Amino acid sequence: MIKIQHLIYLTLILPFLISCGFSPILKNVDLDSVKINKIEFSGSESLTYYLKTNLNMVINNQSADAYALKIKINESASTVTKNTAGITTEEKIIITINFQIISSKGNIVGSETLNDDRVITITNDISTDDEVKRIEKENIMTNLIQQLTFAVRAKIISLQK
Repeated sequence: MIKIQHLIYLTLILPFLISCGFSPILKNVDLDSVKINKIEFSGSESLTYYLKTNLNMVINNQSADAYALKIKINESASTVTKNTAGITTEEKIIITINFQIISSKGNIVGSETLNDDRVITITNDISTDDEVKRIEKENIMTNLIQQLTFAVRAKIISLQK
């Protein structure tokens, strides 16, 4: 009975999916055509260092028609919960990356803001709390680096078409 329902469902839905006009953005795209000649970083020193060492974008200084990137990283923290004594027990760490894509002529041709956050538990042990914050910031940055790489490539490819 369940297999028949699935078959009916697929039979009804499949024609709509085929004729909806969907096509992937990055289908048949040469990622080598995404040329970046300069990346400027600003913001928190530790997060900037993490971004520089883990960002997988090739810089091509010889290309005249390459794009430049300006990336700014902001981090903030806010109290989520407090105990009855008024001491913070949970904190939200928020990291925001703003980027601009600049053409070879100096015009801003794209910009976007990416952010991610995590809620962490705060204890009375400062060294443990600092280590947990560091690890969560790295986890957030890893996620944001993937988003940033895709967003930059997608915007540049859409500009080239």
